[in-house]
Amino acid sequence: MHRITLLFLILISNILLAQNEIGNKLVKDKFLKYFELPRESVFLHTNKTTYIVNEEVWLKGYVYDRHNGKPFSETTTVHVGLYNVDGKKFDDYHFKASNGYFKGNIAVDSMLASGEYYLRSSTNWMKNFIEDDSFVQKITILNEKLIEKAKSVREYDIQFLPEGGNLIEDAPGVMGVKVTDANGYGVKIVEGSVFDTNDTQVARFYTSIFGLGKFNFNPKAGIEYVAKIKFDDGSTKTTKIQKPSKVGISFTVKSVNNDQFVISLTTNVATKEIINEKQFYLLVHKDGHANRIPITFPKNKLYVSKVLNKEVLNKGMNILTLFNPDGRPIAERLIFNYADLLDAELEISKLSTASDSLNIQVKLLDTAKALQNLSVSVLPGNTISYNQKNSIYSTFYLKPYVKGFIENPKYYFKDVTPKKEKDLDLLLMTQGWSRYDWTNIFKGAPNRFFEFENGIDLEGSIYNKGVTSNDKLLVSFPDNRSRYLDILDNRFLIQRNFPVKGETLEFTLIRENRKLAKVNIDLNIRLGGIPNEIETTWKEKADFINDNDSEDVIVPSITYADNTINLNEVTVIEEKLKTTVEKNTLIPKYLSRKMTEVTENLEFSLPYVTDIIRSRGYNVLEGLQFGSTSRVIIRSIIPSSFLGGSTYPVPIIYLDNARLPNFDILYKMPTTEIESFMIDKTGSFEGARGAGGVIRIYTRRLPRDYNDQYSRDENVFKYELKEGFEPVKKFYTPKYTSYLSNEFENFGTIHWLPELQTNENGIATFKILNTFQSNVSFFIEGMGSEGQLISAEQTLVVE
Repeated sequence: MHRITLLFLILISNILLAQNEIGNKLVKDKFLKYFELPRESVFLHTNKTTYIVNEEVWLKGYVYDRHNGKPFSETTTVHVGLYNVDGKKFDDYHFKASNGYFKGNIAVDSMLASGEYYLRSSTNWMKNFIEDDSFVQKITILNEKLIEKAKSVREYDIQFLPEGGNLIEDAPGVMGVKVTDANGYGVKIVEGSVFDTNDTQVARFYTSIFGLGKFNFNPKAGIEYVAKIKFDDGSTKTTKIQKPSKVGISFTVKSVNNDQFVISLTTNVATKEIINEKQFYLLVHKDGHANRIPITFPKNKLYVSKVLNKEVLNKGMNILTLFNPDGRPIAERLIFNYADLLDAELEISKLSTASDSLNIQVKLLDTAKALQNLSVSVLPGNTISYNQKNSIYSTFYLKPYVKGFIENPKYYFKDVTPKKEKDLDLLLMTQGWSRYDWTNIFKGAPNRFFEFENGIDLEGSIYNKGVTSNDKLLVSFPDNRSRYLDILDNRFLIQRNFPVKGETLEFTLIRENRKLAKVNIDLNIRLGGIPNEIETTWKEKADFINDNDSEDVIVPSITYADNTINLNEVTVIEEKLKTTVEKNTLIPKYLSRKMTEVTENLEFSLPYVTDIIRSRGYNVLEGLQFGSTSRVIIRSIIPSSFLGGSTYPVPIIYLDNARLPNFDILYKMPTTEIESFMIDKTGSFEGARGAGGVIRIYTRRLPRDYNDQYSRDENVFKYELKEGFEPVKKFYTPKYTSYLSNEFENFGTIHWLPELQTNENGIATFKILNTFQSNVSFFIEGMGSEGQLISAEQTLVVE
């Protein structure tokens, strides 16, 4: 009988062990599958963060493969959206990337009001994942004389966050504290105390400048606890601490020294009776890399500790997930391993001085990380226009793994000290679970619905009559390449192209009989989906200001020698339009006196044809609208009596006497391309179908800069790209009237280098304009071909 019982226990034990191993393998398989597709991160380094209207935002982008720790070479297209403070999109831009880098600039539009804006960078590949890997950079634009100071009311959010996510009664653990203001920024408190129902103090705590703190806490069964918090203005607030769970496991992590850390699991009697000596395990993971560590509570023990070497950790972020014997995640903790990450230090020196320039040297001190691709912003030493809260370190090493808002993430990687290491650990402890939800991981791997963009396809339409599929279309590109295109149903396709905004493509129709003919075409360029709205992740941190305080910030007026940035209000008065038209054989005689000639004043005041139509009382929507494939929608603002009182009719539009089937060809068509127009809102000549009015547009027969070359190219149709990738411009140093003014010291720009390459000795030299500043600041970010990163800020004293 005893032998049978023993055999039964062995059998049951083996079955449970086998089930545990199957569960563990299933978890690991699900985990590996979830991270099988590589994840990328984008960092945008801008030359400043505060701009005055008519300046340029000079930028350098870095694309990083988090799994392999190298530049993400597969990405060739990065989309950047500009959003206002409410998260509404103002414009979008597209940059060509190569080997993990891209560069460019964005003009600060005069239409932008003063305030905060966001630059959001993303790729098509990122759409495959639930987690949002886009990068958001806040900038400030100044476009008025007075900017109202940000104000903050004294409203606080107080949270108590147990380490690992579990607060268990009669189980000692560590409780995190997070105190924030109305905008989500941390608030440093004078003192906090925890009291039980007998008003006995059981714990005391403080918070850092980011509003984070912690204390040891052993909540007893049946006892309620409150915290009393004192703020620096003398006010106090009392709040309840959440009730602990009756069963569960408390999970804590603590660094022992530079080489070791200890993990501790603590539970109570009720939980121990359930789990007995069953095996738990800890998964140490990051971006598809994982180490599995088994843990078992000893018999008759309510706690277990395990000292581990930091060799089991990945460099940078590590996610420690605790699984119960059934393979279910029950606790999680993020810890950071600084080892060998931030050694790429550099020094900046002045080699020589000339009358108009300074010769500067950058030298990397670690020759093992010598070859770097750097971006360098050079500003006056007293600048207040660079307030970057992110760095390439924080963007690639920290932000992808944390789901909550991080106040000033760059802080944890600049001039790292043991205190900053503790501050980062406190941040991660109070963040709780990572950005990767295990519910999503168990559901299955992400689908590969979106591919890496290798250029884009240009879809074109031909408006000539009599074009057949036996004809060919010859397209010539600005780099002197040419390509023959097939024509099907008056449509053609240019595949995998990188069109640059503002460049001109030349088209010639080759008839079946080999004769050349001029074509009239339009191109549909679809460059990646950029959301029309985003959630604004943070507001500007504001000091507490008395309601009666009405101080404003004075925005300086900065004047360049060649082009003036003037923050005073400018009013543009449109002159009366001329109505005389040069003789044009396309225009019927009965319409000639009704045409409006396009003058230079009109071109300046209304730069696009759709602006003219809108100014004449039509509702014009541009860009793809929800539920529509049309890029331009034009409707009357007055309901039609013919079509019903709630119907807003569409006008009939003729372009060079050809009626347009849709209005997409008008999308961003410059006014400079048309010679004259007529807008008849009555549409009387069209009968009932003209309820929305009739618009006739005639393009210029000859450009203003007509020359002999144009006559030789009489069979060539030149199409200027209104959309496309941003052109890469060479940085120019603005010319200021004075380099010694406070305005220049605060807001001026000295130099910008988007691609500074260091040699095998880690050295690079460059020249900057000598602005006679006593000190100059250098803001440097960089990434090498093997993924080594660098971020540095240095101020050079110029003698």
